[in-house]
Amino acid sequence: MITGSTNSLRTQRRSLLALLAIVCILFGAASCASGRAESIDPTKAVTQLAPLPRRAQTPTAGVYYCIFVRSFADSNGDGIGDFKGMTARLDYLNDGNDRTTSDLGVTGIWLLPIFPSQSYHGYNVDDYYGVNPDYGTLADFEEFLSEAEKRGISVIIDMTCNHSSLYTDWFIESRNKDSPYRGWYRWVEDGDTRYNLNQKIWGHNLWNYYEGAYYAGLFESGMPDFNLSNPAVREEFKNIASYWIGKGVDGFRFDAAGHVFNAAKLAAGEESQSQGVAFWKELVGHVRSVKPDAYTVGEVWEPTSTRAVYMQGLGSTFHFDLGTKIVDAIREGSGGKNNIANSLYGDYTTYKEMNPDYIDAPFLTNHDQNRISGMLRGDSRLLKLSASLYILAEGVPFMYYGEEIGLMGAKPDEQIRTPMLWNDPGKDRLQTSWIESKYNKNTIPVSRQQKDPESLLNYYKRLIRVKTAHSALFEGRFTAVATDASEIVSWKMESQKEKAFVLHNLSPEPVTLVLPPEALGADGAPMPLIFAGSSGVTITGTSITLPPRESAVLAAASAQ
Repeated sequence: MITGSTNSLRTQRRSLLALLAIVCILFGAASCASGRAESIDPTKAVTQLAPLPRRAQTPTAGVYYCIFVRSFADSNGDGIGDFKGMTARLDYLNDGNDRTTSDLGVTGIWLLPIFPSQSYHGYNVDDYYGVNPDYGTLADFEEFLSEAEKRGISVIIDMTCNHSSLYTDWFIESRNKDSPYRGWYRWVEDGDTRYNLNQKIWGHNLWNYYEGAYYAGLFESGMPDFNLSNPAVREEFKNIASYWIGKGVDGFRFDAAGHVFNAAKLAAGEESQSQGVAFWKELVGHVRSVKPDAYTVGEVWEPTSTRAVYMQGLGSTFHFDLGTKIVDAIREGSGGKNNIANSLYGDYTTYKEMNPDYIDAPFLTNHDQNRISGMLRGDSRLLKLSASLYILAEGVPFMYYGEEIGLMGAKPDEQIRTPMLWNDPGKDRLQTSWIESKYNKNTIPVSRQQKDPESLLNYYKRLIRVKTAHSALFEGRFTAVATDASEIVSWKMESQKEKAFVLHNLSPEPVTLVLPPEALGADGAPMPLIFAGSSGVTITGTSITLPPRESAVLAAASAQ
């Protein structure tokens, strides 16, 4: 269990890191970082990759990067990614120095499962207090967390509360009908008429027979479902959360969060959703009691109305279906009647009704979906536009590893979790090789994209920097604002300190439009341009011209 003094020390350390960053900005980088460092000139960053001060500092603000450890970076040459490999690549993600541009600039990392498991993906957990030996030791993981913290990077880990593996001591014990662990899982005796023991879900049997009884396995027989109605199980997950926060993690991504009380595995007439929300309120409440600034985000792969309900307990959920809407709109080449912005605003309004303090988690694709690059045929301009559409929206955006270089992949799942491409074949000692990708023979690796000012990678760096530098973008609330151009998707973002106006041209042709009042300052002139896809974005009077498939952001301090 983490103590109050340890938590206080970590908070003080974060404050010190923030102060050091300010000192670097005010007095120059010569004493703050080694290697080439640039001065910070916000006007330069409008149209090219240039330094910006990072003001998003907490685990609940900024931009997160999702890592599948097995595929990221391999330190010992066995082909499997590991903790030491990730540590060696932290400077690629964020070197902790606002004056450099070699790093991606992300403020957080979400790690796919790191626990011991019989599967390559790790979602069936053997031991919730251990780490996968393929990835290294617990000491290696703690070193990774420490080095991430030095760079101001928050780390959240994937937690599966819905189910374990067949090989946990708990489930092995539960097979004995007289064991106190029997009630930790959803066991049903043969002939219990409250359940449909022949029920199938997603093409497989929900109930799995063992010695005269059945256990629920919502996702598969190798993932037995916990009985989260049992107070002992709930307390165990609180202990698990405390343990990992004590090790230094900054929060959790909760797997299958909408299924913990799935109606299919409950007795007839038993209500599911309210029990699920109550469970998350209890667990997340405990997490916040241990670490008040922890970030918790849940996987609720359901319509907006359901995600909103779970926001009451989780605080944040992934914005499923946004990526599909973005792809469809880009393919169509039209903003319609500001369709994406109106859809987002409707979702945010629904969330707010359930939890005024909600945090949205937008993303394009994740480890369970075909990769965005394949959907957009690897077209760099379209991929840049798709990145702008979700990163410049409200909340904490999550980018799947490799998205920034256009990594491709399509089902089966293994082919959307293939190795990160660092360099040309044979030229990077940290390259993983546990599986060969069918889709990335022509994908340009990090090393070459770093050198190309117009690369997708460098565009992501620009976007992330502007997102984390402006409070309107990283903590502001969203309002859809239409223009007089049907090709444009646009919205306003506003925090207590700043307001911003965001525009995207979805068409293959340049568009000139009159800026709406929301994009103008108190003097009636346009707010300053803080981001433009290229130097082709121009403002004349109160009109703006956007080249094809490009985005722009105007911003100014809010009137006090």
